[in-house]
Amino acid sequence: MPTFKERIQVILLRDGILNSQDLGRAVQEQESTGGELSKILVRLGLIDEEQLAFLLSEGLHLPVINIARLKIDPAVVKVLPVEILKKYCILPVARIGDNLSLAMADPLNIFAIDNVKALTGLTITPIIGRPKDIQDAIELYTAPKPDESFDKILRDIKDAEEVELIHEATDKFDAKEIENITQEAPIIRLTNTIVRQAVAAKASDVFIEPLEKCLRIRYRVDGVLREIDRMSKALHFPIVSRIKVVSSLDISEHRLPQDGRFRSVLEGGKEVDFRVSVLPTVYGEKVVLRVLDKNQGRVDIERLGIEPGPLERLKEACGRPHGLIMICGPTGSGKTTTLYSILRHIDTPGKNIVTVEDPVEYQMKGLNQVNIRYDVGLTFTATLRSILRQDPDVIMIGEIRDSETLDIGIKAALTGHLVISSLHTTTAAGSVVRMVNMGVEPFLICSAVNCLVAQRLLRRICPSCKEAVVISETLYNKLNIGQIIPGKDLTFYHGKGCAQCLKTGYSGRVGIHEVLPMSLEVKKLILARSGEIQIKAAGRLEGMRTMREDALAKAARGLTSLEEVVRVTAQDEK
Repeated sequence: MPTFKERIQVILLRDGILNSQDLGRAVQEQESTGGELSKILVRLGLIDEEQLAFLLSEGLHLPVINIARLKIDPAVVKVLPVEILKKYCILPVARIGDNLSLAMADPLNIFAIDNVKALTGLTITPIIGRPKDIQDAIELYTAPKPDESFDKILRDIKDAEEVELIHEATDKFDAKEIENITQEAPIIRLTNTIVRQAVAAKASDVFIEPLEKCLRIRYRVDGVLREIDRMSKALHFPIVSRIKVVSSLDISEHRLPQDGRFRSVLEGGKEVDFRVSVLPTVYGEKVVLRVLDKNQGRVDIERLGIEPGPLERLKEACGRPHGLIMICGPTGSGKTTTLYSILRHIDTPGKNIVTVEDPVEYQMKGLNQVNIRYDVGLTFTATLRSILRQDPDVIMIGEIRDSETLDIGIKAALTGHLVISSLHTTTAAGSVVRMVNMGVEPFLICSAVNCLVAQRLLRRICPSCKEAVVISETLYNKLNIGQIIPGKDLTFYHGKGCAQCLKTGYSGRVGIHEVLPMSLEVKKLILARSGEIQIKAAGRLEGMRTMREDALAKAARGLTSLEEVVRVTAQDEK
């Protein structure tokens, strides 16, 4: 009788999920590192979690359960401690008599089954669940119910009539009076609730915006702004002052922009950092909090969503001893996550890796991370000059903002260092034009640059309400789908909207990328100071997939919708 490993290999080849070459690579990886073949396939990006679930289902003859569609009794979930649920990525979903149905990401984990059986005294029936579904359900069913809400806190403030002390003419208050106001219990509770709910909603940014007659609170979730609440304008001053106090900013300064950061410890001991930006507007100071969840930065390079071909190009560039790797895209396109993923990929005890960031968003063990401080003269250029005297092997520059920083980065790449950085441009080819515009000679770009990557983030279709739709032939032809994805029919997918995704139809995000090959033809165009369109066209002839093409391929696989493709990416030139 064939083993489980052999059954998996047969299914993968039979259904055309993998070719023999990719399967051989995964088997070789397993033989060298150990572990389970199914997990190695996911880690290498050869299959996704959904394919893994159905693979395990057929290989083990166990059903796959869609946890998001279930209404689970909270009492059933509580038969096991939260620590056990998170440790083994398991979730009790039903109990009938002495039998407990247990959703498991890894149904082959005998230790987990034995431990659950010992803890509960019940007979365990394993069921296969997707890891992300299980993790989301654990958070949903075990998170403490907040006893605070905006409405309740606002009623408390109104009852106490504390806000009557707050006037538009804030200049009347000295620093001590302002600090006293921020220590009032309702203001602390309201500010903490804004922060806590933002983390629970998996928001990337929090906007506290004064309007003419009210205060507006908005969260950016999956790249899209959502209005959460509107409050009395009288609450604006104490909330902003409270944030300034915890961020160690000047609470008496209302005319100039300020930047700071603070750390909040949430339920379960989870630590989340917040980067604070205060900007004076005509209606008062606007505050934007960037949520820096450390767990979100720990992404493996294999799981960034880069297709196998471009991923190999990027890995090859990372493996070189020197040169420049540039990640391009606007703010919020996931550049920082990609930079840290590259650092994780190349980090070894034998390398001296130094990063220069403003600010350090994710702290990584084993790296020398420098936080820029303009107030004391610790700028990018001054730090980079000092770093080059520290004998680094790899230098990561958080963001290149000026020509002087770019010049030092290029020279470091030419003198035997591997330099990784980011640039604000819209396409990979556009970054070449941008560097020339910033004063770098084309022949230096050809010599220094190993790889140019442009990226964006698309919202991922919610798996709970995902459904197929048939598009019109007009749209099919307009998007040029037939040529980009030969043989693709008119069937695509979208999210209908459900309680799990707050009726948006989307949950989470997926990256799209274009990796420009630094081929001989591309270098000739760079030396000739050709424009972005010519360089991009040459890259496409060399096999580069543009972001629009990558987005359409992901839409065809059901990861995102055509609406997201059109919203985020631009039509390629013919």
